[in-house]
Amino acid sequence: MVALESRSKRFAERGQALVLFVLGLVVLLGFVAMTVDVGLILHERRSLQNAVDAAALAGAVELPNSQVLAESKAQEWAANNGIDLGAGDQITITIDPISNAVEVEVTREAAFIFGRVLGLTTVDVHASATARIGAPASLSGIMPFAVLEDAIDYNVFPTTIKYDANNPTNGNFAPIRIDGPGSSIYEQTVINGSDNAVCGLSQPTCVDPTVDTQTGNLVGGTRDGIKYRINHTSVDCDEFDEVLIPDGNGSFKVSGSCNPWTEGSTSLRLVLIPVIETFCNGSCEVTILYFTGFFLDDFAQNQCKGNSCELSGAFVKTVVDPTNDAVLGIFDPDSGVKFVRLVE
Repeated sequence: MVALESRSKRFAERGQALVLFVLGLVVLLGFVAMTVDVGLILHERRSLQNAVDAAALAGAVELPNSQVLAESKAQEWAANNGIDLGAGDQITITIDPISNAVEVEVTREAAFIFGRVLGLTTVDVHASATARIGAPASLSGIMPFAVLEDAIDYNVFPTTIKYDANNPTNGNFAPIRIDGPGSSIYEQTVINGSDNAVCGLSQPTCVDPTVDTQTGNLVGGTRDGIKYRINHTSVDCDEFDEVLIPDGNGSFKVSGSCNPWTEGSTSLRLVLIPVIETFCNGSCEVTILYFTGFFLDDFAQNQCKGNSCELSGAFVKTVVDPTNDAVLGIFDPDSGVKFVRLVE
């Protein structure tokens, strides 16, 4: 009799364990199911974020020239990156003509797969991005020579700019003291670009947009610095059409792999040159108006000798996605450099 009672008790305990196991398994499978659903929703969120980032950047590039084209480009790039209004996606594009910014917001209804057993059917997934264009207020990589504004003729290749060490007024570019006086400092700045924050008149962050000109014969420093840049540019980024991509509006986008303002770039032939209104004889203070892009030709390293120097290449209006250490100022339509960046 005792043996029968003991056996019955063991069966009861096994039945309880089975019930607990089943309940635990249901909870565990619920957690696994929700983890899968959450992972899929997060993947959807990343996809939407990539789409709105691309759309905002594409739209901002068209400012301030055309708000209509900015909105159209944002819509186009959103569609190119999977935003489908016909499938229920919702998109809002806001143009700010004051700050030259484009904001893109997208909402997509995502369906739960396993969460349905818990009564969850759909959830709205949101993503937003804001891109703004501006002119460089500060940036590393600026050349230590300035060019006269009236010497700039965009997209003419080759263009020759000249420097006469004896009489700067006979040329249209001249050395300036961005990093300090002296030929050795000057040459190193040609090679590496300046790290000092030099600003143009249009930049509100610039306290003093003036800089002193250099004195003395710095033709050798110009020649050796330009030679270094040409010789240390990779073969994948040493041609004009490898670095600069026409956008159809007379300006050029800088190829991502050849962007000289990104870390680790081996493209040194696209440089940023300060633009000034007038030169003077000897050492004096000149005012920087803005910056312009200039693509150096091979010819540039062979034409600096004696007291005179010639740089060959092309002035270009460029659209650049800069590194995070570049500061965006108010866009100057006269500038040859347009920065576009995600700001939110």
